[in-house]
Amino acid sequence: MTNIIFASDLDNTLIYSQSKINGGICVEIYNEHQQGFMTERTYENFGKMAENVRFIPVTTRSVEQFRRIKFPNGYIPEYALTSNGATLLHNGEPVEEWELICRNEKLSGLLNAVYERYCDDSRFRICRIVDGAFVYVVCDDGENSLSIAEELRAKEDIAVEVTGRKIYFFPDGLNKGAAVKKLCEKLSADKIIAAGDSSMDAPMLNIADIALIPDNFDMRLMTSENYVKCPQDSTFSDFIVEKLSEEWK
Repeated sequence: MTNIIFASDLDNTLIYSQSKINGGICVEIYNEHQQGFMTERTYENFGKMAENVRFIPVTTRSVEQFRRIKFPNGYIPEYALTSNGATLLHNGEPVEEWELICRNEKLSGLLNAVYERYCDDSRFRICRIVDGAFVYVVCDDGENSLSIAEELRAKEDIAVEVTGRKIYFFPDGLNKGAAVKKLCEKLSADKIIAAGDSSMDAPMLNIADIALIPDNFDMRLMTSENYVKCPQDSTFSDFIVEKLSEEWK
């Protein structure tokens, strides 16, 4: 049987906020509030997908945030990459031997310095260090995250990425592409299918044999031509399930 790896981002790829989809089935509760949803079609076909391809979530979520997700039918992915790939989970537990980046004093000093610069910045309402791997800030309402990110890129000797109102600061080597490539070599993957919607997913999408992207994806980020774009009239997660089903038919 072909060892097909499906490496997928989660938020706005397989899981949405209530405002992004009509209806849906709740898969995440935070502080007693329903927060993350799958479309009915994605939820109903999730089990079949997981039976036929090796599903590996690849997310910037922290371990704690990832564990809030309740996949259909109690499913727990055998492997998951959290913290943008800095942490590998095996059956829900961190793998101590995983070293995409070295969490040493030098890294701690770098992240603490970034945190100190922005934790009291009035432009940001949240500033956090995630799993000892990277820093992110959330822009306050009314602030332009794209222009702020451009300003910070010119100042910081660390990678700066932006998605929505969040701005991330990643150390060298911490990206989804490097993480997926390393894990897929370990798992002897025959084929890699990747799905994602943001600039942080681009390194993973560009190493995939097939990259699944939404209609509004910034094509300037794609260096690979092995992509399939979701039609405008389709929900991205439902399109992903449909394309994956073609692999096991």
